[in-house]
Amino acid sequence: MSIRRSLELLYLDLWDALRPPGFDIMLLVVAAMGGALSVLQPISSPVAALGPGFTFSPESLALFVTTIYIAIRASSDLVNIVQGGIMQVYMSYPISRRAVAAVLYITRSLLPAAMLLGVPAIVTAVMLYPVVLRGPAQYAAMWASYLVQSQLYGTVFLLLASRFRSTGTAIIASISFYFGYVALSGVLYLIGLLDNIQSLVNASNSMGFYFDVYYGLTGQAVSAWQYLVVPLSYAVLLGLYFYYFERRFEPT
Repeated sequence: MSIRRSLELLYLDLWDALRPPGFDIMLLVVAAMGGALSVLQPISSPVAALGPGFTFSPESLALFVTTIYIAIRASSDLVNIVQGGIMQVYMSYPISRRAVAAVLYITRSLLPAAMLLGVPAIVTAVMLYPVVLRGPAQYAAMWASYLVQSQLYGTVFLLLASRFRSTGTAIIASISFYFGYVALSGVLYLIGLLDNIQSLVNASNSMGFYFDVYYGLTGQAVSAWQYLVVPLSYAVLLGLYFYYFERRFEPT
């Protein structure tokens, strides 16, 4: 019964999370972007088709669009759900708080990111199908690395939104975190490059999971710890999100 109720709530909240016109516009933007950028540069391998090695990588730009969308939409929607009293309705369902938290995570972060990142990947695969068919598993691995990166951001955004009761504050905090994270990675890379400190360069690359996966799939040396930074951080943050929602979150 609890699974059925959880699926009912998932359907209801998903309908609200993906309501037009905002999400529809984003899908069109990333689809057009993926198709246009995939033919602007010579690509000879499945990894390069989605890899961040090119200046105009369709999936890297899609990740940026996805992150900003989730930062704004997920943060504001979660706050509005609480302020509008909808969260109390969700909590009245005969399911656990953990199940409600899972529903909100899936509808506000995981599924939107999978769709927004999946559309340009599909368009690129269609445009470059002779290249992609040489290594579909590698192509899928690159796409998955972007999804994991987006969920690191998305989990932080949901944590911030569940903590604040102001839509504006939640959005500003989410966007500030994202640009601060990117800036820190850039500073580490720049210092490491200028001072020839490889450990700083590796630390910078490890903050972008898709970089590590790209380098690994193209045969470049990547330390084992670099692969673990983002996935472990994501797992810890997701655990904190569920813990906070179960123990500390107040739906009023």
